[in-house]
Amino acid sequence: MLSDIYRKIGKVCIYKNKLIFVLLTFSILIVFVLTFSFYKFSKLNNSEKKLRYLKEKSVNTIARRKEIKDFIEKRTSFDKCFVENKLESLTFLDSEKSILTSLLLHPAFSNSSQIKKRITFINSDKNRLKFLEENIKNAAFIKESELSQLKNLEIDDVDLQKLLSIIEDVQIDKYIPEALLPQLLIKSFTLNKQRENIFSLNMKIFKREFYKKKNE
Repeated sequence: MLSDIYRKIGKVCIYKNKLIFVLLTFSILIVFVLTFSFYKFSKLNNSEKKLRYLKEKSVNTIARRKEIKDFIEKRTSFDKCFVENKLESLTFLDSEKSILTSLLLHPAFSNSSQIKKRITFINSDKNRLKFLEENIKNAAFIKESELSQLKNLEIDDVDLQKLLSIIEDVQIDKYIPEALLPQLLIKSFTLNKQRENIFSLNMKIFKREFYKKKNE
């Protein structure tokens, strides 16, 4: 009888040990499955992020390359005499000239030497842009140089808008950019007020010219 009791107790212990082993194994299996699933999910998520990043980067790269290509294509079609034709040919102080010309028609000012002298100055080359090209550098398909203004220029606010529209290649008020210009960048810019709405300007411009390849 005692041996039967021992036998039953042994069976219970063996059953419990098996149950614990089964539960432990099952728990380990669940942990492994969850860990593996989390690892796969993280890897998949990282892959999706990487794909999105690569897609955005490729789109940005293509867009950037197109911008560069369009920029170079635009700049390779330029007027070699643009500075002479579009900048050094400009006239300034047209508003003041119009007022002074009207004053000369009045009997009280018709013989004014001061007014006549001022109009002569406005019409002359003394108040025109004139640049000295220096520090010229030539590389493959690119030429760079600096344009230094030889003398100060008198301008008004309207002249300033017109001039900056050309150099900066942007529309300012009614003034729109000129076609066929090389790349122009302002290196230095000094603007001093002389009197009401009249300014003295001196500047230096960086010029870059792009040339097409011979086989293009």
